[in-house]
Amino acid sequence: MTQLVINVDNPDIIPSLRKVLGQIKGVTIEKSRRKPSEEDEKQAILKSIEKGYREVRAAQKKGEKLPDLDNLINELKSAE
Repeated sequence: MTQLVINVDNPDIIPSLRKVLGQIKGVTIEKSRRKPSEEDEKQAILKSIEKGYREVRAAQKKGEKLPDLDNLINELKSAE
């Protein structure tokens, strides 16, 4: 099966494109996916940092020993 990826700047024309392309024999249309905006990506990163911070604070309150940053970085680098 051959795939064709089409990037559409104007989301208003997507229903028309689906209708036209859907009329062509042998063509199937998969669900559309919106590319995340820079703001969406930024929010995802901030949420991840906030979650990590909360986890560290909870571990500290329980008295758990936390890895130091250098060991954590080395561990992440070795996982690549």
